[in-house]
Amino acid sequence: MSAVTTLLAQDGKLIWRNGHAAVVAGIALLMIALVIFLPEEFSTGPGEYLYDAIPGSPLREALVEMGADLSGLPESQQELDELLEENPNAIGITVHGTIEQPEVNITQPREIPRQSINLLQATIDTALRTLQGADLEPVPVRRLRPRAEIIPVNLAGLPVFLALEVGILGFLLVAVFVFQEKQEGTIRAYRITPAGLWPYLISKAAVFLLLSLSYGIVVVAAGMGLGVNWPAVIALIAWASLFMTVFGLGFAAWFDNLSSWFFPGLAVLILNMLPFFSYIYPVFTPLWVSYIPSYGLLFALREALFPTGNPQLITRTLLTGLAWLGAATVFAAFSVRARLLQGD
Repeated sequence: MSAVTTLLAQDGKLIWRNGHAAVVAGIALLMIALVIFLPEEFSTGPGEYLYDAIPGSPLREALVEMGADLSGLPESQQELDELLEENPNAIGITVHGTIEQPEVNITQPREIPRQSINLLQATIDTALRTLQGADLEPVPVRRLRPRAEIIPVNLAGLPVFLALEVGILGFLLVAVFVFQEKQEGTIRAYRITPAGLWPYLISKAAVFLLLSLSYGIVVVAAGMGLGVNWPAVIALIAWASLFMTVFGLGFAAWFDNLSSWFFPGLAVLILNMLPFFSYIYPVFTPLWVSYIPSYGLLFALREALFPTGNPQLITRTLLTGLAWLGAATVFAAFSVRARLLQGD
C-alpha cells in the first residue's frame, strides 16, 4: 500500500508538472460554456409550405384546427412563391381541384430521400381522405416504455462527451507517461525497487480515474445540476476510465516512443468512435459495432442522464464492462511485465 501511495503521489505531480491538469480544466470550461450558451432548441422555419387552392381552403382550415403552424400555410400562390424563394431548401405543396378530386403538386428543390416524400404524401392523403368523410381506422400503438422527454440541444452531446472524451483521457495520457518514463529512465530505476507490477498498474489506473471523474462530474453538474442518476453516471465514467487506462497502458508498452505509437493509437481511437455514428444514425448498426465497448457505454450514459425507462441497459453495460476490464487487466499485466519491467 505504501508503494501505491508513493507512486500515486509521483504520478499526480507529473500530471501537474506536464500541464495535463491545466489542459483538462480548460477543456472542461469549454464544455461548460457550450452547455450554458447553446440554446435548448433551435427555432427554424417550416420545412414544408402548403398552399390550399381548393375553393374555401378546407384543407388549410382543417390543418389550422389540428394546430398546424400558420407560417407554413400561405394564403396565395404568390405568397408561397415568395416563401420558397426566401427558404430555398423548403418543400412547396400546392393542392388544386376539389375535395372530391384533389390534385397535389410537390416542389422539391433538392434531392430528398424517397422515404420522406412517401411520408409527406401519406400525410396529405390522410388529411384529404378525412375531409372526404372516409372512415379511417386508427392505427393501434403500443408503447413498450414511457415516452422519453425531448433532450435539449445544449445537453444532447453530454453522453458523447463523457464516453468519447472523458472515457479516452486515460488511454491518451497514460501513453505519454510511459514514453516519458522510458525517456527519463524512470522505468529503468523502478525495475530494481521491490514495488513490482501491481502497484505500478494500480497507480496509473487510480490517478487517471480521479482525473476523469473530476472532469466528468464537474461538466455534468454544471449542465444538469444534482438531479441526475449520479451512481450510474459515476459508475459508467469510472468503468470507461479504468478500462481505457489499463488497456492503453498495455498497448503503449509495446511501442518505443510516441511517434511509433501514434498511428496504431489513432486507429484504436477511430475504432472506439465508430459507435458514435450508430448513436446519431441508428440505421447504421451492424452487429459488429455493438461489440465495441463504447457502443454500450454511449447508450448507457444516455439512459443514466436522460432516462427512458430502461435501467437494465445500465446494469447490463456495467456487467459486460467488468469482463472487458478483466481482459484489459490481464493484457496490461502481461505487457507491462514483458516490455517494461523485465528490460532489454
